[in-house]
Amino acid sequence: MIFKELNAAEYEAFALNHPGRYYINSSKMLELKRENGWEVFYTGVCDENGKLLAAAGFSKVPVEHFFHYAYAQRGILCDFSNHELLAFFTDGLKSFLKEHGMAYMRMDPYVEYQQLNTDGSVTEGGFNNQAVIDDLNSLGWKHLGFTKGYSADSQVRYMVVLDLEGKDEKTITAGYEPNTRRTINRAHKFGVEIEECDPDHLDEFMKLMDFTAEKRHFADLGRDTYVSQMKAFGKDDAKVWLAVLNTQKLIGINREDLAAVEQEMQKTDAALEKTPNNGKLLRRKKEEEERVAQIERMIRETEELEKTYGQRIILSGSYFVIYDDEMYYISSGSYDELRKYCGPYLIQDTAIRLALKRGCRRYNFTGTSGVFDESGDDFGVFEFKRKLGGRPIELIGEFRLDADAAMVRKINALHKVRNIIHR
Repeated sequence: MIFKELNAAEYEAFALNHPGRYYINSSKMLELKRENGWEVFYTGVCDENGKLLAAAGFSKVPVEHFFHYAYAQRGILCDFSNHELLAFFTDGLKSFLKEHGMAYMRMDPYVEYQQLNTDGSVTEGGFNNQAVIDDLNSLGWKHLGFTKGYSADSQVRYMVVLDLEGKDEKTITAGYEPNTRRTINRAHKFGVEIEECDPDHLDEFMKLMDFTAEKRHFADLGRDTYVSQMKAFGKDDAKVWLAVLNTQKLIGINREDLAAVEQEMQKTDAALEKTPNNGKLLRRKKEEEERVAQIERMIRETEELEKTYGQRIILSGSYFVIYDDEMYYISSGSYDELRKYCGPYLIQDTAIRLALKRGCRRYNFTGTSGVFDESGDDFGVFEFKRKLGGRPIELIGEFRLDADAAMVRKINALHKVRNIIHR
């Protein structure tokens, strides 16, 4: 076997055929880092015929002001069950990192740890990849623990995914929780529509994301990141969608409903003239009157809504990326006071159907904290994803491979000093 440096095209060709591929370990994302001033490297292992067997794309990250480490986001691409290959690649990486001034490498592979049920509990008799962790540890990769929650310094270890292989739109819809199906139907009845934004017209989406980030206390990606990623992946594979309510359209729908109910009332009234004490007809009459009052109330509410927000109202928005055969739901925002119009549900249903149409094997709702009960701050978000047919997965976590012992000691010493100063 031969360890070698690769170019971006060689790396990408290998990545697209590897099960550990993920949109953030694609060359598109790594090259965006290069454009933003980061040093980026691609390495791999090939056999005597030049066939690539493993690959890694990573950036050079500053640490403690004077030093650097390597970060392989979502992991190196290697058959982790092949000890000989993994050992050879590990040795090659250590030498390469030291030669290029990097003290260690961090990676967080897109590899599941153990099989979970839909409620987040471990599946009895399911698969378990502890052997992968043990083998990596034996080769010098230090496992950094079975973390839960969110951190600005690391990728999430839990995700929610929807498997699409062997399914069609009918089976996908059947997999939604019944109330979720009704909610999506309500969005259609309200006349909510999905609008796509291009990278040069993100003002409404950014206003929504800024509002949501401030309200829910998270750091959004920011306009520059959205624009650069959308341009890198292209119009077909990067989507910003808005759920939009048109008040005049909704009023028109309600008036059509009102006319239909009033027509039925005329029939009921005609029948009551013949049998004025018919209990069934009297009950029908009451139901029709209640329905008329309800529709008229909805029309008044929509007219008031229009006075406050205008005729075209943004309800929610989301950002998605498709990479090879997986679609990722990356970020979203919504106006809570407009939740009754069900915008987020319609966006998700639209995205899932697009993933299915594109032949994706998986729709990835991305991160969740790993706390699968009401004590979790994001339990409501987890439930939202699960009710759309999602199931949780648990990844094996983050690893660190030290390459330059002397540099690691210096980094650790500076880290200790800084902690003392800031106490």
